Amino acid sequence: MYFFEPLSALATLVFFAAQVAGQSDQGVTNFGDSDPLITFTNSGGADRTYLVEGNSDNPGTAYGGGQSPLPTLTVPAGSTVNFHPGVGFIGAFSGLDGQGTRHEINFRDPSVTWYNADMQFGMSNSTFGTTDGSKRMDGGDPLAGEQDCLAKANSVWGSVDEGTQQNLIDSGFLEGTTGPNGQLTSVAMGTKAPAAVVDFYQLTAEFNGYIDAGSVQGSSTDAAAAAADKFSYSVSTNKLTITAYD
Repeated sequence: MYFFEPLSALATLVFFAAQVAGQSDQGVTNFGDSDPLITFTNSGGADRTYLVEGNSDNPGTAYGGGQSPLPTLTVPAGSTVNFHPGVGFIGAFSGLDGQGTRHEINFRDPSVTWYNADMQFGMSNSTFGTTDGSKRMDGGDPLAGEQDCLAKANSVWGSVDEGTQQNLIDSGFLEGTTGPNGQLTSVAMGTKAPAAVVDFYQLTAEFNGYIDAGSVQGSSTDAAAAAADKFSYSVSTNKLTITAYD
């Protein structure tokens, strides 16, 4: 599920490559109190640099509008940065290598903000939700993503039969031991993950984001894709927070 052109459509994306640091406010400079704001909080022990992507049809006044290259976003360890994307911005924030959880955002409609945590390309410990904690428009919890991916996977690992556990470990995307008392030591995701891995994260562990691609229309019929369809969140506020964890 994408709010904008996916990574494969490289010709239609605007990519931002230079680094900006040492500022409490980043992004566009001509912002007002009613304009979109994404607060980046780095709770980890190392600096985080985000690759920023923007739709090719973003307004010229939005971050990245009609220009390339533009800055990545660096959030020093233990600090907070206010990022002003500009009115009408549609884009995504992910690890500098394009891996890890991909935080997708759509500010195009002034009355509703759409967002999600996409883990198809990789997963990292991060959450994405409303800054004031307000609920989604459907009344649900606003937080997308996972604070601790390994802990989430381990919470259900013992309930998986040993044969499936071994198949998942053999995939190379999970590492650990099998059996009722087995424990995972690492978890990973990527576009080459087999269906069994996707199903484990999306259906068994119920990760709070896209593992399967789902469908733009939200009308998937297979179990994993149908589960993924639920993770396109909408809220009435345009103030959101992305928090990174170790």
